[in-house]
Amino acid sequence: MTPPNAPRTAADDAALRALYGRAQARISAATTARLHRARHAATTGAPARRGWAWPVAAGFAALFALAIGVQSLAPLPPATGEAAPVPVLAEADGAASIEDGVADALATYEESPDFYLWLAANESTLLAME
Repeated sequence: MTPPNAPRTAADDAALRALYGRAQARISAATTARLHRARHAATTGAPARRGWAWPVAAGFAALFALAIGVQSLAPLPPATGEAAPVPVLAEADGAASIEDGVADALATYEESPDFYLWLAANESTLLAME
């Protein structure tokens, strides 16, 4: 027996052709026809199904139409010659109370030694984030 990676010779080709001819003679006509139909069906291939193409395309179109509609409903910015109205954010007393709250929150960090211990313990992590 010859090794599988050895080059084929003319004698090998003749032996294979003879073996193929004997095998082909033993196959019935019905089997040959069935194999022919199967080979023909495999080579032509089935048409590509596009079941989801239209619904997905329609969904994207509707989404873009909705985005354009929402954008057109947004108020227009004032023209360059007109002055925009200035909204009043808070009264003077309300602003002072917010500043006091921020100052109180910062004061708790200044008085707490636990904050500085935590900061020293996490210094390597904070430096790695920079």
